[in-house]
Amino acid sequence: MKKIIAITIALITVVSFALPSFAMSINEGVDNLRTLWSRGNGPEVDGLDIDYSYYSPVENGAKANKKYPLVIIMAGALEGVVEGFELTANALASWTADEYQSKFHNGGAFLLIGRAPEEDWHYWDSSDIIPAFKAAIDDFVSKNPNVDTSRIYTLGWCLGGNGSINLATLYPDFFAAAVIICPNRAITKGEAKILKDKPVWLMGCKRDTYVSYLNVIVPSWNRLKAAASDLSEKRLTTCAKAPGVTLADKFPFIQNHNMWSNVAEDMQSKDPAYVGLTTVDGEGNSIINPSIIDWLSSKTLSEKPEISGSSPGMVHKFFNETIRSEFRKGFFYVVLHLLDQFGYIDLY
Repeated sequence: MKKIIAITIALITVVSFALPSFAMSINEGVDNLRTLWSRGNGPEVDGLDIDYSYYSPVENGAKANKKYPLVIIMAGALEGVVEGFELTANALASWTADEYQSKFHNGGAFLLIGRAPEEDWHYWDSSDIIPAFKAAIDDFVSKNPNVDTSRIYTLGWCLGGNGSINLATLYPDFFAAAVIICPNRAITKGEAKILKDKPVWLMGCKRDTYVSYLNVIVPSWNRLKAAASDLSEKRLTTCAKAPGVTLADKFPFIQNHNMWSNVAEDMQSKDPAYVGLTTVDGEGNSIINPSIIDWLSSKTLSEKPEISGSSPGMVHKFFNETIRSEFRKGFFYVVLHLLDQFGYIDLY
């Protein structure tokens, strides 16, 4: 039954749940860019193996005698329901284009978008799947000697934003920087301390109806600043309004939540749905015309000793993972059956 539900979710969300319609119109060439990507699969860890889509600059004409950074990307909920959807459900494949590849300081970057095994109710906000994903990343790096291991970055949105927190705090000696976009839970004080020397870019919309700006973004930002050894290495992007997401291309579902399509355009989106976009560093200095690719490219893994990573505590996992996971299962079940009842989908 759960696989039927997962496949049904994919069918009703393929057009628009994870990707607002405007992103399709401004990224008409993204479908062609996706043909440059390949599929991979990591080794099994604790009964889980994580598959992914990846782009290799070397396999697409870049110089084979150079090292290139690697950007690890984690998408939001429902973007992992079927293999390959983690790539087609959003516009981050745009970074495959020459326009964006050339912005990386050495002329290109590896890109890897992991797929949370949502058909088995595993999402990126679960720290339990992070070791398996790290094993997949390690396996990918071992097979691609052109990866610059001093320039590996983690980037995620929504539940993938939680995944970016989890990856960066479990393995702080592996990632040179972290981008955390509208996560649905706050960064803890302990996690902020682990990230004290790490460049971190946090994003959130003030009117997001899914992620509470006051209860998630504000405390996360304050904790990052309080723990930071260098405030200039922390950034915050906010806006008054952002594009929303819809269900089955018909129903407004989450308002002012999508900040990742702006990231797909390297923070330079012209979409009028974005209102009041601002970026500041930890000292409160405004960043004019921010480029996330330029920012990432400038970050290199510190050679000085890092604070060791740690897994979330039992209480944190219970409230922020277990309860949320059970609620999500029940919520999706109810939504799907309502859509079935009113004839929008056919579950059976």
